Amino acid sequence: MGVKSLGVDIGDSRITGVVLEQQRKKLSLVASCSVAVPEGTDPAAQVGLLCQRLAWRGEGVSGCGLPLSMLSVRNLTVPFKDVKKITQILPFELEEQLLAPIDSLVTDFSIAKTTDDGALVVAFALARDTLQDVLTTMHDCLDPDVVAPAMVPLVAQIVRHDKGRQGTVLVHLDQHSGSLALILNGKAVFYRRLPYPEQMALHPPFRFAEDQVVMTDQAAAEECIHRFSRTIKRSLEYFRMEFKEEGLPERVVLTGPLAEFTSLAEIIHTTLGVPVETLDLLAANSVSCPTAMRLQWQGQHFDRALSLALQGLRRTEIDFRKHGFIKKRAFFSSRKRLIGTLSAAAVAVVCLLGTLGYDYHRLQQRDKALGEEMTVIYKNTFPGVTRVQDPYVEMRARLKSTQGPQAAGLLQFGGKRVLGLLADISARIPAHVALQVNRLAIDRESVMIKGTTDTFNSVETIKSSLAASSKYKSVQIVSATADQEKKNGAVRFEVQLQLEGI
Repeated sequence: MGVKSLGVDIGDSRITGVVLEQQRKKLSLVASCSVAVPEGTDPAAQVGLLCQRLAWRGEGVSGCGLPLSMLSVRNLTVPFKDVKKITQILPFELEEQLLAPIDSLVTDFSIAKTTDDGALVVAFALARDTLQDVLTTMHDCLDPDVVAPAMVPLVAQIVRHDKGRQGTVLVHLDQHSGSLALILNGKAVFYRRLPYPEQMALHPPFRFAEDQVVMTDQAAAEECIHRFSRTIKRSLEYFRMEFKEEGLPERVVLTGPLAEFTSLAEIIHTTLGVPVETLDLLAANSVSCPTAMRLQWQGQHFDRALSLALQGLRRTEIDFRKHGFIKKRAFFSSRKRLIGTLSAAAVAVVCLLGTLGYDYHRLQQRDKALGEEMTVIYKNTFPGVTRVQDPYVEMRARLKSTQGPQAAGLLQFGGKRVLGLLADISARIPAHVALQVNRLAIDRESVMIKGTTDTFNSVETIKSSLAASSKYKSVQIVSATADQEKKNGAVRFEVQLQLEGI
């Protein structure tokens, strides 16, 4: 099962919806539908009926397009090219041009053109209350991932499939008004909503029935389109004069319900003097669909909804879902998100187990090294010992048996200190000195060592080596006499070490 994408185009008189499904790189059309908006009602209130007919249950991404009649669009020239700086100054620039307080609006922008002095920006503003009403009305049936002007993703489609052209005029012909976008060098530089002539509103030459548009008065329709075409021409001339834009469009692309009438395309061609074309987004994006759906497909009616569905699978340039309107996403809102969350959790568990395993191994190595060091100290202190299983316990037992009555208290309250003294004594006596310790006594104030060595010089070496330690106040040779019983001239000695305070 692939990823589904829903595009909903909220118009002034109709709302349209398209559902696409993407499996790997293959796109297919799943469903499309159009619902009329009764006069005097909120268009967003019909989204529930639209989703019901499309069988949409929120199992994918979705985008909602708003008409330019709900928005304020402005062209601004700013002395910056950096997006962050433009974002900071945009509210102050718009505040001088809009009637509503800037803190009551949600704004977004796109950079239309950069120059040496700065950038030309197309800014969109939407009332916070309007956006909140739309989202609240649709909440039970649709919580769109993106809310944007419906013309923006349609422009993105033209730019994506028309990179070789210098300029295009996009005109969307709806029932009550038209929407205009001027595209130059791959960027939309100008958006406007253009109302139809008054005669068209008073005596409509078109009649909408379900998804069909019927021309009831061809002469009146052509006259209205003549006037509307001149409005398009004046708007483009005003923009070129105001912003000193020299680029000229090479063609006009018509979309919307009225674009299917060839006579209207001929009138616009005559007025503007450039070729007029229509758009087949299904073919341009290689979207497959069943033959029955293809025969009933009316591309001009669904161009904006289809572009929203296509844009839902890619990054959106303009999005009003920010600054308090960001969609709250659940971790398990889709199978893909669930798999991603479980994968991240599995990686975290593996990393945790690896860290614990590494720490355990390191502690084992440290414990082994300390055990070996204690064994060496034990054997050096008691040379007669040949087999050691638990050096700490065995050393304590040996010390208890060899020390005076105060030793037990010292071991009990300062066991670590005793081990430190033994380690210091063992480390300081040079290895070349022949030494056998016969008695070792440690109390709270001193250490007494009795033993035998080979020469009197060795006794002096032992004294001087221990005297260099900071653990002892003084080191004194209590006695040093030759052992007459031993033929090799061994020397019996007694050394006393005065300890520093505990």
